[in-house]
Amino acid sequence: MIASWSDLIGNAHLVSWFAHSIKQNRMGGSFLFVGPPGVGKRSVASLLAKTLLCSRSPATAMAPCGQCESCVQVNAETHPDVIRVRKPKDKTAIPLDLLIGRPEVRMQEGFCRDVRLSPYCGNRKIAILEDADFLNEEGANCLLKTLEEPPADSLIILVGTSEQQQLPTIRSRCQVIRFSPLSDDDATRLIRDVHQIDAEESLVAQAVEIASGDISVALRLLDDDSRRFRDAMVGALSDPYPDPIAIRRIVTTRTDEVGKEASKKRAVLRDIFSIAVQHYRSAMRDEAFSDSVRPITLARLDRSVRALRELDRMANVATLIECFAADISSGRTGDRGDIGS
Repeated sequence: MIASWSDLIGNAHLVSWFAHSIKQNRMGGSFLFVGPPGVGKRSVASLLAKTLLCSRSPATAMAPCGQCESCVQVNAETHPDVIRVRKPKDKTAIPLDLLIGRPEVRMQEGFCRDVRLSPYCGNRKIAILEDADFLNEEGANCLLKTLEEPPADSLIILVGTSEQQQLPTIRSRCQVIRFSPLSDDDATRLIRDVHQIDAEESLVAQAVEIASGDISVALRLLDDDSRRFRDAMVGALSDPYPDPIAIRRIVTTRTDEVGKEASKKRAVLRDIFSIAVQHYRSAMRDEAFSDSVRPITLARLDRSVRALRELDRMANVATLIECFAADISSGRTGDRGDIGS
């Protein structure tokens, strides 16, 4: 969690925007933070809460002290005037109970009720709903009235990855704050300075490239298990005659390690295919510099890109792995008509 606005890496334009809004007394209502995972949306939401609730420094100074009781409680997620809701790890969507209470006490507890209570010790309530991408239609509909008519002394922040992931009725009731992807330099700085990842510069650069702006993916790729897997995968792909059985075994073993949950398997597969894309892009650059471009490298790159598209189209995981391994080995693009096109 960032301690001050000067610690924010990337998206520096947001600092002046929030400062201006606070000075103009326009920091209220409902906001939707959108942008790639890992670029600081949750950190900015927490920092904004500290800025508005700090008991030692006025909000207009944009300099929360970090030491008063309010700042400490916001950091610890125990502040009575800061409401937080996030998707439980064992759920595929944010449960209605967290939004409007359990069936036997509907609207007597939950996010929508808590945000309407008077502040306990500050001058406003701040409600942060993380994982807004995981609101199902029923849950989103429960929020509409709260977002459209929030209490005057409240600030509601929804955190998601894109506007398209939200229902139009949600988007229309929120002011959208867009977080841009981090530059490679900023992403590297975030990984090293904030997340304290000690890895070779080349490995960090590769992880950032593979992740395509998703810092959470880059961090996942840099853990020890992922590094060993990536070495094995790149080794198999680098063979002039890749063994389809070896590729299938490496990929299947990796997807099996995350358990049976389909969403986790697909997330890992996305990392795997992104590793393949990055590998073949790098290979094509090397071939171009040496004036020895090979059509089979382009075909394998195309196949890796198609695998990502097929994953988005919810192709069967086992079949996708099987076809990917076979096509990479033979150097086919994987063009089988409509699928992946």
